[in-house]
Amino acid sequence: MEELLKDLKAAGVHSIKSDSEIILEIFQDELRSPNKVDYLINRLLTLDKSRIEKVKIECPQGILDKLVVTRGKMKVIGERLIFKKQFAECENKKVPPYEVWPLLNKSSITFLSEVMNFTYEQTEKFLKSMKTELPEQADKMFTVYTVHSEPAGVVFPHLEPGRDREGRMFWIGIHPDFKGKGYGKNLHLIGLHRLQHDFKAETYLGVTRADNAAMRKVMEANGCLQESNSVFSLEYSFSG
Repeated sequence: MEELLKDLKAAGVHSIKSDSEIILEIFQDELRSPNKVDYLINRLLTLDKSRIEKVKIECPQGILDKLVVTRGKMKVIGERLIFKKQFAECENKKVPPYEVWPLLNKSSITFLSEVMNFTYEQTEKFLKSMKTELPEQADKMFTVYTVHSEPAGVVFPHLEPGRDREGRMFWIGIHPDFKGKGYGKNLHLIGLHRLQHDFKAETYLGVTRADNAAMRKVMEANGCLQESNSVFSLEYSFSG
């Protein structure tokens, strides 16, 4: 599997691998060899004895049309928009208060489970998967936005492996008790601030569903520019 992912990277396909799934990203409009990429993805989907439960891919319509075998095997599950931001050297906006919490202690897991509406066990699994995927960064990613000293939301900023100082947010969410108050912009701004100043990112890339108007407004309000082309999300499950 690792050799396949290396071959895909050489062909222009970025991969993100966790314990249970692989995400393939093709955000550019052109591929040097779409037939080779189609072949490699097909091989990935036919691996035997794989621990991976799902393979997902995100790519523009123009690329998807050239991946004939891949498109025939995978299910389109949505359309997403890409937003980007270049960090200016002098950029230093006033940032709302926040704290960095330990990743896997009980209070962190309990709070995140309330934000995500997951069970304690599901939340713990999510965090352990994140630590597996980003072992050198995970322990400093759990960033909590506080309002009047109360935890109001969580964001997980990080540098994307294999990219040149590209910052992303692994997950972002407001606690149910604080929703509907316009706090999403502040939480996202905290994530951007940490990416630039703590993780030393030079750029930010954010992706959100095309129908998520609230998140689109948040990113636009924080100076992120929408790319002209959207990407389609596809999924293949090994369980059928």
